Amino acid sequence: MTAGDETAKSSAASKRKAWIYEPPKAPALRDFLAGGNRRKAFLGYWLYENIDNAVDLSLYFAFTLLPVRARSALGGWLGRFLAPRFHKGAYARAAANLKTIRPELGEAELNMLLQRYADSQGRQMAEYSAVSQLARRHVRKVGTEDMVDRCAEGPVIFIAPHVANWEVLGWCLLDMGLPFGVNYDPPKRRSRRYIVNRMRRKGVGASILQPGRSYVRPALRILENGGNLLIFCDEAFNGRIRAPFFGRPAHLESNYALVARMASKTNALIYPLFITRENGANFLFHALTPFKLPAAAAVEGQLIEDVCFLNAVIEPIVREYPEQWYFVDNRMR
Repeated sequence: MTAGDETAKSSAASKRKAWIYEPPKAPALRDFLAGGNRRKAFLGYWLYENIDNAVDLSLYFAFTLLPVRARSALGGWLGRFLAPRFHKGAYARAAANLKTIRPELGEAELNMLLQRYADSQGRQMAEYSAVSQLARRHVRKVGTEDMVDRCAEGPVIFIAPHVANWEVLGWCLLDMGLPFGVNYDPPKRRSRRYIVNRMRRKGVGASILQPGRSYVRPALRILENGGNLLIFCDEAFNGRIRAPFFGRPAHLESNYALVARMASKTNALIYPLFITRENGANFLFHALTPFKLPAAAAVEGQLIEDVCFLNAVIEPIVREYPEQWYFVDNRMR
């Protein structure tokens, strides 16, 4: 589908609403004493959720005792074992979405992709305890020959999808001497939020910016000072896939629009990147040809054109590696 086709479908394209991130508040003792739903919320937060938190943290620190390849392999086995048995809803959605994304594949091929999806999800979770080791010892790079020199010429927005282990991708940039600012939607479960923050704090050169509306001004300052941003352009919000579009009407509610606006304001170079899992704990880092968008993205018609152009960069990557895509088990519509 061309940008013009998507633009024709998006005459009523909606704009992204301002979102302010607020960390969840812990229920107080008075909520327990109040009874009813407030007591349920108290028990859920302090008792039932902490069972899951304890399991997550126990596994995370147990994984650190294993060799890197063993951690990844064990995570893959857990994903393949647990997903079809204990995450049946997500597994079914992944199966349906894989059929939508790759309609040309037969049933046997789709079943193989579904197994690889479960394997990829499990490995990615287990590998949070080994991101730096993977980036430095288990990654081949293609297309990076003049990347550092190109990035030294001015502000850069790295764009990427959540394919394979995207945390490894970020660490590769840091090891190449390319610091960046990044934001993310923190995991809802406290244990996973702790694990992600613990891993990212070790990445010297990565500036973790507040998500939501608070992100925009600091991000613009980084670009205005000639720095770099890393923005993931595929998204799921409230469990629904918002980007890539996969033939749906284009809209302005994804990070595509954010990238287009920021690039227009700062004349930033846009550098598409992605990382794929070759086999097991081995990865391939891909740097595609960088480009600049027209300077008139503030005009809505041009903005939609730019959004469609960015989608045409990211969507083919996801279509080629859907089994490694993190959001493949979210709702498509």
